[in-house]
Amino acid sequence: MNLESILDLELFEAVCSEGNFAKAARKTRTSLPTISKRISRLERVLKVTLFERTTRSVRLTEAGNRFRIHTEKILSELRIAEKETSSERELKGKIRITAPAPFATRILPSILAEFKIQYPEIQVEVVFGNEKFNLIEDRFDLGIRIMKPIHGKRCKILLPNPIIAVAAPVYLEKYGIPLQLAELENHPILFVDEQANIKIPGTKKKISDLSTDRAIRSNNGSFLCEFIARGGNGILFRSVWDLEELLDSGRLRRIFPNLRLNSDTCVCLLFPSTENPPKRVLRFAEFLESKIVLRQT
Repeated sequence: MNLESILDLELFEAVCSEGNFAKAARKTRTSLPTISKRISRLERVLKVTLFERTTRSVRLTEAGNRFRIHTEKILSELRIAEKETSSERELKGKIRITAPAPFATRILPSILAEFKIQYPEIQVEVVFGNEKFNLIEDRFDLGIRIMKPIHGKRCKILLPNPIIAVAAPVYLEKYGIPLQLAELENHPILFVDEQANIKIPGTKKKISDLSTDRAIRSNNGSFLCEFIARGGNGILFRSVWDLEELLDSGRLRRIFPNLRLNSDTCVCLLFPSTENPPKRVLRFAEFLESKIVLRQT
């Protein structure tokens, strides 16, 4: 079947649905003489009369009704094929993402590996950045941010961001497990600066008030996690999502099991604008959300 034949079927379908050659011509943006000529040619090829014509309307013949059953199926299949082809075409190209280094190194690698298996023709670029890139000016498709959620379609919450206290087993064996918050004055306390002012429940203190000893400082929480996990001295206050693997492996141990500090920030997925993003970007966003949900179950 060539393109001319497909066009004849579409014109035939338009006449059927409109019940009038003039209306069908307007619907398909075709001249009335052209649509009449092509329907007549189709009838000659099929060697049947498809329409009974009057001065006011046209009506399908019995042969026309039978033919329409087949044309509806053919055109439906063609539209499905066109839609699937268009969808596959949109699932190619590049996605540019900015994400904070701790999240990008701890959470994203396994998710991206799975995504690339399913969508090998989508290229993904991940740019580390704790600074706030302008997603539009810097041409990012998505931003992963640890931030206070904002209302609207641009922002989706991926993960809550509670803070817990951990230490290395070897450190606790050497210096003992603190049972009261007051005992933390005798220990080096590690935290990233943006979490310094998180309040301790039941007290008037913040994390930064617990100890004046910060033997190691960094703006990268994952670096502090690795420092502690490798036997570094001190007790670390850190986001749960950055600690899960280290706790599961036994490299770190949680202290104050009932202490869970509520941060007013979350791990959020941010779109550059409220406009509809490309399908490949939406597909990655949906994939990321689904994998994050599985991590929490």
